[in-house]
Amino acid sequence: MEKSTKEINQQLTAEAHLNKFLGFAQTNSAALAVYRLPNESKLKILCDLSGGKYIQELNLEDLSSGFLMHPFRTGLNKIVHFEAEVLGEILLTPNDNDTTAEISLDWLRSPSEQIEAKIEEASEFDFSILAKNDNLRSTFSSEYIQMVEEGIQSIKREEFYKVVPSKIKHIESDNNVNLGQAFINACYKYPNAFVNLTFSAKTGLWLGASPETLIEDKKGEYFKTMALAGTQRKSEKSIAETTWTQKEIEEQAYVSRYIINCFKKIRLRDFDEIGPKTVEAGNLLHLKTTFKVHTESANFPELGSVMLKLLHPTSAVCGMPKESALEFISKKEKHDRSYFSGFMGPVHLSGLSHLFVNLRCCQINNQTVTFYAGAGITEDSKAEKEWEETEMKCKVLSDVIFGI
Repeated sequence: MEKSTKEINQQLTAEAHLNKFLGFAQTNSAALAVYRLPNESKLKILCDLSGGKYIQELNLEDLSSGFLMHPFRTGLNKIVHFEAEVLGEILLTPNDNDTTAEISLDWLRSPSEQIEAKIEEASEFDFSILAKNDNLRSTFSSEYIQMVEEGIQSIKREEFYKVVPSKIKHIESDNNVNLGQAFINACYKYPNAFVNLTFSAKTGLWLGASPETLIEDKKGEYFKTMALAGTQRKSEKSIAETTWTQKEIEEQAYVSRYIINCFKKIRLRDFDEIGPKTVEAGNLLHLKTTFKVHTESANFPELGSVMLKLLHPTSAVCGMPKESALEFISKKEKHDRSYFSGFMGPVHLSGLSHLFVNLRCCQINNQTVTFYAGAGITEDSKAEKEWEETEMKCKVLSDVIFGI
């Protein structure tokens, strides 16, 4: 028996599915979020046909199910929420990165037949329509090293204890990036990361593979957050044999203390602290401590929103104390971080809101890809080493996109 045209169209590669959704979103002014949660094999595809909406003040409990994108600084960009009008998922075969295999799309929230037909007939994403980044240039190593050295001097003057300066790195793309393939490659290469691909007229086009949860809030069950800091390249040693310097241990301890202080501010004392332990993020290693609150016993229904306001921007992306570190960043950084080191993720889907710090990310424009990275600076930091750390972090995604 011959297959119908609809059945044939559904049996596409995962790569082709994603590229079709991107083309559909661009052509129809829709907002699109494609993501894979850490250690899962299902890709979620979420589409807001209205293009997403701006939110002036974030109250997590008031949001409908969807996807949230929050910038590093609210005053520079806007918080954007994508409603889950269209929702689907693709199951990837574990340990099999052959994206030429036929993979079916399952609708979780089925669109109308008219919308489904438009998705199936969508043309390729047109990079030339995107804005150019002609006014931005890559951060020079000399600039970044000077910024780090000034940060160290400010720490010695006790203006703050830690600061996280960031940089940008532009790579010419010639508009030949295969976004569907890059996303699938990132899923297999970084199984412990939150892999995400988002597009809307309000936010632009972003790709990322973040290792860091900001909050995980399961309604009526638990609330989680984590302290993730300290970075080194993965070696041939096992994780159990990994050693950390005093600087890296201290950096991670600052983040943990910051979270504990946030709990103290809201008089929440009953929580589990797990770690620190060494975790993998692709070819990098980090120190991680997880904090878990059992929300039923805590009787704190607004805990997610309250902690978001206290945590962001965390000391892992800004510094400590927050206000003085943020002032240093505002004065010294010559670029707009935009959504880098903000947070994003699904909200109220199957009772779960899971938001991640937007790290290991890039913004894709007409003919360029802009990578963002930062490094935590303490009194013991070495400026050249911090520059090398940012180069390693940019390489996480540039390897995936360009195969460098």
